[in-house]
Amino acid sequence: MIELAIARSDLLDESTFRLLRARLPAERRSRGDRYHRLKDRYASAVSFSLLQHLWRSGRGGPMPEIVLGGRGKPAFAKPNGWHFNWSHDAWICVCAAAPAPVGVDVQSRVPYDEGLFERMAAPGEHVLRDRLLRADDLSALWTRKEAVVKRTGWGLSTPLRHVDTLAARDVLTFSCAEPDFRMSLTVEGMEERDLLAALRVRFVRPGPAPGEWTDAPASEPLRRLPRSLLAPAGEALCPGAA
Repeated sequence: MIELAIARSDLLDESTFRLLRARLPAERRSRGDRYHRLKDRYASAVSFSLLQHLWRSGRGGPMPEIVLGGRGKPAFAKPNGWHFNWSHDAWICVCAAAPAPVGVDVQSRVPYDEGLFERMAAPGEHVLRDRLLRADDLSALWTRKEAVVKRTGWGLSTPLRHVDTLAARDVLTFSCAEPDFRMSLTVEGMEERDLLAALRVRFVRPGPAPGEWTDAPASEPLRRLPRSLLAPAGEALCPGAA
């Protein structure tokens, strides 16, 4: 099973944020406190808290220590059969847990910019230019790139134009209308069909117990975008369904 939790950090009041923050490891609290913007402090706490939530509901017991790899990818200090990755953009936070290396990235709209497209698009992805230009949005392609780089642990030093996600058959991309975001997910060794079949999506919100999360209906479902990004969004993916 691939677990994916999605939350909005703007739904937290100050009291709930303090409860979530208090449950974070000291190093994570310190890291979050260094953000200047309030929404970044909230998002940092929520992203880590979502991992704690997935661990409690899937494994139980104390969550193992988390360390950073040589290129900055977070991982459990000792192998335990679980891999994770998280991402946040503005107030949207996501966390994925899988039995193999996983990468996830979420992004709100990125207005089309020719220079940015040239820097990020692999030669095989140039066929997407007109589609992305008409949409005036590079977010779907951006999340696919970031998800792959995060899964592999290559780090941001990897030129994105060297990552051809149009040819890749192991990256799922979704859109959501409310709140408006794009998100991509990839798991090592799993092609799109198998990944989709194993995926459990959970929109969550704070409560009912203090400092906890509970499943909640989404305002809008996730919709899968085709790999080409040229066709309309596909069927809705209902939260909680594999």
